[in-house]
Amino acid sequence: MANGRRRLRGDTMKVKVIMNPVAGRGRALKAKPQILKALLAYNAELHLEETKGPRHATEIARQTVRAGFDLIIVVGGDGTLNQVVNGIGEERIPLGIIGCGTGNDFAKVLGMPADPVAAVHQIMGGETQQVDLCRVNESYFVSSVGVGFDGEVAFHANQGFRWVRGKTAYLCSVFKTLLSYRSRRIKLTVDGLVMEFDSLLVAVTNSPTYGGGYKINPEARINDGLFDVCAVQYMSRPEILACLPLLLPGWHRNLKKVRMMKGRNITVESSKPFYYQLDGEVLTDKTLRFTLIPQALTVKGAKVEPVERLDLTAEKPARAQEA
Repeated sequence: MANGRRRLRGDTMKVKVIMNPVAGRGRALKAKPQILKALLAYNAELHLEETKGPRHATEIARQTVRAGFDLIIVVGGDGTLNQVVNGIGEERIPLGIIGCGTGNDFAKVLGMPADPVAAVHQIMGGETQQVDLCRVNESYFVSSVGVGFDGEVAFHANQGFRWVRGKTAYLCSVFKTLLSYRSRRIKLTVDGLVMEFDSLLVAVTNSPTYGGGYKINPEARINDGLFDVCAVQYMSRPEILACLPLLLPGWHRNLKKVRMMKGRNITVESSKPFYYQLDGEVLTDKTLRFTLIPQALTVKGAKVEPVERLDLTAEKPARAQEA
């Protein structure tokens, strides 16, 4: 298994590269020659496979685990990474991440360089670290789930703004969603604390940012054993427009209609189906049940600050912690 050093001759690492060629409007495919050239500087047995459609990365990842590879390098965005994670589940095969997608929020929180060649060297020369793995219903995720307004924003971003990336794509989608969004009654339960309200959005995240850098949960840490929750009551269009500038630096958390919490077990329920985004993929449901598996995802080359983790086995009263 990868151990954070260059392998000596005869000590060959078996590496699978899973590339989404259309990620980032073709950015991944354009970087392919540079990535392969950089990887060939290491004593590794390389196997490159490009995805050919929805969920193909999940099947490739399953086959990779069965084949006994030492490392999977994901070349794509948060959506491609999500598919790979759903293919490996709770297996401990290390992941290396080269962010070539639209937002690359998870790659950024891992401290991965934007330059693909620099990312290769950081992965191949770096140590492995354990971060938290998240689950909602039957699916794993690594970064974020957003319900309501957030889900519809992701829907519009995926459908109509592929010529722009990151924060700009997210902002364009926000303005389009403003024209059609309607309030929805949500029941939110965080570690036994129950809240019912007319919602604008509920974001349950492992990482602090989404949408290409918007700090929806600024205090979130990917290795602290807790979800971070941002619950926002319904706002009028003028209120939303006034609050948008606060989202980028994370200042929205001081607003009266915003509640920030941390917890281990989260449930979001509604009487009618709602849109939600799962690491950027848009789905619909009426009930979402969140669980977190601490330190279950192994990442190679990440630069993540250690945090003081809570004792997850201790008996504690059911309540949500205020962020």
